[in-house]
Amino acid sequence: MYFALSSLVLIPALLSRLAESIPAEHQEPAYLATCDRDNLYRAFIDPRYSSSANAFCVDLLRPTISTVLVATKTHTATATLAKRNLPPTTAFPASRLSSVCSCILTTTPEPTTIFTSTKTITQSTTKTAPSPSCTDTTPIIKNSNFETGSLPPWTILSSDPDLKHYAEYFSYNVTSPGHNSAYAFTMTDDLAHTYVAVEIGQTISLCPNRTYRLTAQVFITDGGNIPTKEQYAELYVDGVRVAEAPESYVQGPPVVWKFLGGEFTSSAEGAMAMVKVRFVATNYVSASWGVDDVVIVAV
Repeated sequence: MYFALSSLVLIPALLSRLAESIPAEHQEPAYLATCDRDNLYRAFIDPRYSSSANAFCVDLLRPTISTVLVATKTHTATATLAKRNLPPTTAFPASRLSSVCSCILTTTPEPTTIFTSTKTITQSTTKTAPSPSCTDTTPIIKNSNFETGSLPPWTILSSDPDLKHYAEYFSYNVTSPGHNSAYAFTMTDDLAHTYVAVEIGQTISLCPNRTYRLTAQVFITDGGNIPTKEQYAELYVDGVRVAEAPESYVQGPPVVWKFLGGEFTSSAEGAMAMVKVRFVATNYVSASWGVDDVVIVAV
């Protein structure tokens, strides 16, 4: 069959009009014109697999954005096509898979955000700097057993009646013997006063916030005359009573030494404190007291 040259010129126009007559849904998109139509491509556009292929390509080509948050969510694209009912594609390199997916996807998939769990714990701890080590003096109480034969550094802190004005009513001194020793501090109410109270004490140095034990040996005699309303011996540190002798301590004469003691905690400031021994009696003739071996030790 022979065609005139003019007929050949009209063929492209006829083909163009024929293509225009094909419904749009049956026309091949223009972006597919440059795709390599191999077996992988044909499998991906096969109506039986196109839906699975599209989902696979969305995962494969989806951009990844790394974001640091408190939650962890990682989306990992997989090339295991069998799970999407696609024919086996293990024979195709990753670059070919990407190329085919680029051909069949019309838009770029939304990016996947990979959340990295990050937890920063900021712990604010306020520590009080340790105080410089404190070492107690040894002994804490000086002349604790009056072995110097004299009263200092102990002093008469107070008396009622006033010893300075009524010295003839009282006898007090460091005398012999003491409790298993040569000396002790003793005093006697030579008259039956209605009320007698005498305190001796000395200033000591203590470490802050430390527990101590204050002990002493004491005796109390009644002279065997008028029954007492009260008579006792007490130990104090900075005005706080640490120990008090019960009524059973009132014995004799002769002298019967008794142990007296208790614990206390020094103040937060520590430093200087006052240790005190107090004697009290009423309605006694020749009531006597004695104290020896006054000791403070850290517990």
